[in-house]
Amino acid sequence: MAEQRATTDDKKADALKKSLSECIAQGEAALSERPDDPCLACVLIALKDTDVQDHFVKHLLDNEAFTRAYCLGGVSIPEVQRVVFEFTCVLPKICLFPVRFMVTVNVITGKVEEIADPAPTFVPVSEQMPGVAFQLP
Repeated sequence: MAEQRATTDDKKADALKKSLSECIAQGEAALSERPDDPCLACVLIALKDTDVQDHFVKHLLDNEAFTRAYCLGGVSIPEVQRVVFEFTCVLPKICLFPVRFMVTVNVITGKVEEIADPAPTFVPVSEQMPGVAFQLP
């Protein structure tokens, strides 16, 4: 029984990853029309990473619906951007607050540097401003 459930979950995960790949292709088309949107470029860099895809799909399989992705601005190392992926719960799961994970992307190399799942409540603005932090809504 558990083996059958694992096979079903694997099939769901594969279908979700295929759908996610299609969304990435749509995002790349949108980026070609809006090349001045640095956040969209960072979201796409993050989503192309297989570990990020695994985290994304894990949230979907855990009765969570994707709501949005956004970048944290602020003063920081220019080549590093932090992208937050936010989910809400779908019944029968109940959440009082959004569920998030955060991905640190290096814009120059086009690589993911870190995945924080769950995302911290307070995110440092930069090393140059110790003690100053974003509070995720």
